[in-house]
Amino acid sequence: MKTIQYQKYDQVAPLRIAEEPEVLYVARKAVDLFPVERFQELSEKFLFTQLEWAEILHISDRTLHRYLKEDKPFEGLYAEHLYQLENMAALGLEVFGDLRAFEKWLRTPREVLGETQDFSTLRSFWGVKLICNELGRMEHGVYI
Repeated sequence: MKTIQYQKYDQVAPLRIAEEPEVLYVARKAVDLFPVERFQELSEKFLFTQLEWAEILHISDRTLHRYLKEDKPFEGLYAEHLYQLENMAALGLEVFGDLRAFEKWLRTPREVLGETQDFSTLRSFWGVKLICNELGRMEHGVYI
């Protein structure tokens, strides 16, 4: 049977720990909340119906109506999805220069890298990320 021979080191190297900058974690204090006022601003940018917003957020139309009526901030995954959509809107405005043209583009089915994207793509985190990636390619002229 073969034995493993380990090399012996005379000097023990000190353990080095990589430190991460704290600024990465203090970008937004209340990342878990998305105020209704901010949602109203976002819904003015995109002229989606209340039913479409409910579909995007995976909540019922009545629940969304209650959030708006009670001025209750969105929490958890709803807030995260809305922050992601807000970032996508900013990128879309930068690429298209006009939110109406961007919204029309979002609603038009298109083939991207072998997959069909349309309005329903907005329903998932991954879908919004795919749209942002596509907008990035368009912005830099490497659109496929």
